[in-house]
Amino acid sequence: MPLTATAQEIIRSIHIEGTKRTEARTILRELPFAEGDSWKNEWQELAERRLRNTGLFSEAHVSAPDTDGVVNILVRERWSIWLLPTASRKDNGESTAGLTLDDYNLWGLGHHLHVSAIRNTGKNFSTNQGTTTYGFGYGWRRIGDSKLSADASASSGSSVFTTYQNGISTAQYIQDGNSSALIFSYALGPVPGEGWGVRLGYTATNTTYRLISGTPQPDVQTQRERTLVTGVSYAQVNDHITWFTGTAFDYGLSISHRALGSSYDVYSQTISFRTYVPYNEENTFNTRLNAGIVTGNVLRDALFDIGNRNGIRGYYPGEVQGTAFIYGTAEWRYLLEQGSNVQLVAFTDVGYVNNRGGKLYGQPVIAGAGTGIRWTLRWLVNGTIRGDAAYGFATHKWRFYLGTGQAF
Repeated sequence: MPLTATAQEIIRSIHIEGTKRTEARTILRELPFAEGDSWKNEWQELAERRLRNTGLFSEAHVSAPDTDGVVNILVRERWSIWLLPTASRKDNGESTAGLTLDDYNLWGLGHHLHVSAIRNTGKNFSTNQGTTTYGFGYGWRRIGDSKLSADASASSGSSVFTTYQNGISTAQYIQDGNSSALIFSYALGPVPGEGWGVRLGYTATNTTYRLISGTPQPDVQTQRERTLVTGVSYAQVNDHITWFTGTAFDYGLSISHRALGSSYDVYSQTISFRTYVPYNEENTFNTRLNAGIVTGNVLRDALFDIGNRNGIRGYYPGEVQGTAFIYGTAEWRYLLEQGSNVQLVAFTDVGYVNNRGGKLYGQPVIAGAGTGIRWTLRWLVNGTIRGDAAYGFATHKWRFYLGTGQAF
């Protein structure tokens, strides 16, 4: 049991146990206290929450100073390396297969390394279409232990690009391209991911298309994008490993302009608000409201594509695209029993999608509903395995998703 303390107790040293890969500085920079501070009782819960919120630890226990002024911290590290095969298949048999490598605690500093390769495998994984996209990403959390972080990414290769009209495939292209991005974020709160934060970055993309089947689409064109991205976010979330509580907000603005070197002028804005409300101990009722609008010379690949496992469920990518959208989600997450690693989920996603002034599927509302299951491997970073089945009311079809993490 943690010791109680008065505000006059001085922290003379901090002792950390349980780390194998993680550097001590990775823990110390998240704490609300340092050696020499006078202890405050509210720091115990706050420190434990911040350490869990890094995602690196399945358990974090912080004790008040003992009689010698020593604060003892006991953590249990989560395995941080993923090597994950990926696959997808659509109704028409179009399929992909790939491999993704992630390390969420590189150098023991909480840096994130991502490497991926995805290959188009024809109809029902039966052929090799010779198109492969390679991706790389590096997330540098807290540069020099400051509040500044950076995310760099790049991708290159070719893939199959399919266009749709009300969920029906109209054309297929071979898309060749490369892209790169560098985005800096700065925490206005005490640590990244807690309180307000701002971000600013730049992305560059070059894309060409070659028609292989169907009717040529006038809004599919070779182009060059040079984009300034900025945004503001807010979060007060408590990660309990198998469930969340709290509130989060995000606003993003992207500007592609000829003055930056783009082929066209395109302006995109998105906003998101999420809440995680506990009831009956560890069960939660979760809501989100997402909206976005894109204006200017909007080509096909600049449309919002929100029919997917993390958007409006019950639809596959390409089936719900538009220049403006607003949708809300209500999701119930129910643990089989207190402390369980298995969670049952029921959800509904309902919204409006506008595509260049027209209603998608000729309907004022696009909706999906379904159920799913989550299995959390506590010993693994981002170790929630997820399966969902959802019915799309606009297409009258069931869609199935298997992946990792929560929808939001």
